[in-house]
Amino acid sequence: MQIRALFSHALRLALLGVLLSACSPVPTRPQQPVDPDIARAAQLWREAQFSQASALYETLARRHPGPRARDYLLKAIDAALQAGDPDRAEALLGRLSGAPLSPEQGLRRELLSAELALARHQGDQALETLLGMIRPKMPHELALRHLRDLATAYRQVGNLLESANTLQQLDALLGEDREQRLEVQSEILRALTALNERTLRELQPSPPGVAGGWMELALLFKQYGATPEALAPRLQAWRERFPGHPALPELLTRSSARLQAQLRTVRHIAVLLPESGRYAAAARALRDGIMASWFALPEAQRPMLRFYDSSDPYNAWPLYSQAVAAGAEAIIGPLQKASVAQLLKAGELAVPVLALNQVPADSAPPARLYMFSLDPEHEARLAAERIWQQDQRHPVALYPDNAWGERLVNAFRDRWQALTGDVIEARAYRPDSPDHSQVIRELMHLDRSKARHRRLERWLGQSIEFEPRRRHDVDAVFTVARPQQAQSLRPQLAFFRAGDLPMYATSAAWTGSLNPQQLADMKGILLPDIPLIADPRARARLGEALPGVLGPGVRLYAMGMDALHLLPHLQRLQDSTYESLDGRTGNLFMSADHRIRRQLVWLSLDDPPRVLGYSRRMDLEQAPAALPPAAAPAVPAAGRSPQEKATETP
Repeated sequence: MQIRALFSHALRLALLGVLLSACSPVPTRPQQPVDPDIARAAQLWREAQFSQASALYETLARRHPGPRARDYLLKAIDAALQAGDPDRAEALLGRLSGAPLSPEQGLRRELLSAELALARHQGDQALETLLGMIRPKMPHELALRHLRDLATAYRQVGNLLESANTLQQLDALLGEDREQRLEVQSEILRALTALNERTLRELQPSPPGVAGGWMELALLFKQYGATPEALAPRLQAWRERFPGHPALPELLTRSSARLQAQLRTVRHIAVLLPESGRYAAAARALRDGIMASWFALPEAQRPMLRFYDSSDPYNAWPLYSQAVAAGAEAIIGPLQKASVAQLLKAGELAVPVLALNQVPADSAPPARLYMFSLDPEHEARLAAERIWQQDQRHPVALYPDNAWGERLVNAFRDRWQALTGDVIEARAYRPDSPDHSQVIRELMHLDRSKARHRRLERWLGQSIEFEPRRRHDVDAVFTVARPQQAQSLRPQLAFFRAGDLPMYATSAAWTGSLNPQQLADMKGILLPDIPLIADPRARARLGEALPGVLGPGVRLYAMGMDALHLLPHLQRLQDSTYESLDGRTGNLFMSADHRIRRQLVWLSLDDPPRVLGYSRRMDLEQAPAALPPAAAPAVPAAGRSPQEKATETP
């Protein structure tokens, strides 16, 4: 009994000890101090000091082990890209090769790889990466950035429609952020208005839906933007047709106001054209085109036109001064290169000048001097771009052995080298001879095939059957040719077993129509030309109104029409590389050096010519992004990275 009592007492003491020990404080490890450089790096980012932020994040990556190191390295790469230092970003990306990354870190690395490609204007490579990283679920911030980059990649490769469609997805993800949405929606409208009217009409979805609504809105601004009294009721009708469309009301208001602020009413125009000399015939076609546009305007909107004889190419500045003194508010012309060069060196101009030719400029042109021409070198560059866009990578070139041929083949060669880094093989032919067989044999390496045959016969000591074979590394032929030369080159290429190769040319290869023999010899030649020639109905109407105009001068006639139409829009085109104007000589836009550039229509020669669509614009890769740079990284809590606290949105 006593033993049992002692045991019970001992048990109570033991339990009491356990309870007391439970109430005593548990020793803890001391908390690691927060690294002050984390907050400093985030501050540098917020102050847009991206180079310093990148260096500090790289230091943090070395200082902190494990996943946090990879987080900081990703931020260092991001900051390097924001600083415009792609070489540093690439070097830092290399340090992540083979590193164990979380799924979100992997997405961020892919996104930064795509942005590195965009920074180097490698749109195709960026597009491949961005399309490959699409996931059913992606963190909201990364999803926004991914769509922004995808829209930029589409723009870099010239696919403005897909760029606009991607921006529509981005707009839908932005929720209630109206300022961000307004910026993205402005970008959607700019991308679509950079397309020509024909493309916008042909690609309209059915039923139109949201995308079709955007395309119709872009068409309205393109067609009626110059006349606010006509635009306003049509915008109201558009809103009634698309009552649930996401376009914000302030977008329509701001876009209309911006457009009106950019348009300039011109009431008195001086036209400087030669009336005698070698350019007189071209000047007459230009003058007739200007007058055709003038008569097409409502009578109340027709400006005063005053013509000045600029036959003396070195009298441009006195004529300009005389016209300004007489009250001219804008000048069309002069036409001769020497005259344009005079104005290029004139310094500040009192009124805008739309010169009808272009000359090289060693420095920025005067603020009010614009140059507009039917530049044949531009067509050669378009041919290089078209071949590249068709995934043909080994073109060769044939060109006449004269100054004109050398200019065009050099333009083609330079553009091809800029696109690919490769040098093309080219051969000059005699433009005054119908026989180009030797040149084609050399270009297609048929002479080498014959040489191999002769060597083989010598080795074997007997005659053998032989059929010469052309080289197989060529997949396209670019030709600089007038109609007579193009008509002889095409059949001879076919004779020398190169008839299966697509043959590209410039619009100089035809006059706008083909006789039966030309059709037989030239069918299938691919070339860019002006929309007026590509539209048979417009050509027929023009031929009825002005008999005889559909000859070699029709392109100059169309240029005259566009010259008068361009004047009110010069400031608008100058303000944004996206802005364009549908003209008779092309979809017109302006480069940074004040030159009017043209999107042309690609044709496959036939009866009637087969219209393949407008050339793709490849000048937009440096246009501004749809959204500002990513927000500054948050300062992480001690011992916990932002990635560990991130949440996904469906």
